[in-house]
Amino acid sequence: GSSPPSYDKQYIRDYLETLDWDKTAPGPHVPEEVIQVTADKYAEVCRLLAG
Repeated sequence: GSSPPSYDKQYIRDYLETLDWDKTAPGPHVPEEVIQVTADKYAEVCRLLAG
Protein backbone atom coordinates (compact mmCIF):
# COMPACT_ATOMS: atom_id res chain seq x y z
CA GLY A 1 0.00 0.00 0.00
CA SER A 2 0.89 3.64 -0.06
CA SER A 3 1.51 6.04 2.80
CA PRO A 4 -1.52 8.00 4.02
CA PRO A 5 -1.48 11.77 3.47
CA SER A 6 0.40 13.74 6.10
CA TYR A 7 -1.69 16.30 8.01
CA ASP A 8 0.99 17.67 10.31
CA LYS A 9 3.90 20.07 10.01
CA GLN A 10 6.00 17.47 8.17
CA TYR A 11 5.49 19.41 4.92
CA ILE A 12 7.36 22.38 6.41
CA ARG A 13 10.03 20.10 7.91
CA ASP A 14 10.56 18.51 4.50
CA TYR A 15 10.91 21.95 2.90
CA LEU A 16 13.43 23.09 5.53
CA GLU A 17 15.51 19.95 5.00
CA THR A 18 16.08 21.05 1.39
CA LEU A 19 17.80 24.23 2.58
CA ASP A 20 21.37 24.86 3.63
CA TRP A 21 20.38 25.91 7.18
CA ASP A 22 22.20 25.01 10.39
CA LYS A 23 18.94 24.98 12.40
CA THR A 24 19.86 27.95 14.56
CA ALA A 25 17.68 31.01 15.05
CA PRO A 26 16.54 32.89 13.21
CA GLY A 27 14.98 30.40 10.87
CA PRO A 28 14.95 30.88 7.12
CA HIS A 29 12.22 32.65 5.18
CA VAL A 30 9.39 30.27 4.31
CA PRO A 31 7.86 31.01 0.89
CA GLU A 32 4.17 31.89 0.66
CA GLU A 33 3.53 28.72 -1.39
CA VAL A 34 4.79 26.49 1.44
CA ILE A 35 2.72 28.44 3.97
CA GLN A 36 -0.39 28.15 1.77
CA VAL A 37 -0.01 24.40 1.22
CA THR A 38 0.38 23.94 4.98
CA ALA A 39 -2.69 26.10 5.68
CA ASP A 40 -4.66 24.08 3.12
CA LYS A 41 -3.66 20.84 4.86
CA TYR A 42 -4.90 22.17 8.23
CA ALA A 43 -8.15 23.40 6.63
CA GLU A 44 -8.67 19.90 5.21
CA VAL A 45 -8.20 18.39 8.67
CA CYS A 46 -10.76 20.82 10.07
CA ARG A 47 -13.19 19.91 7.29
CA LEU A 48 -12.68 16.18 7.88
CA LEU A 49 -13.22 16.50 11.63
CA ALA A 50 -16.07 19.01 11.60
CA GLY A 51 -17.84 17.65 8.55
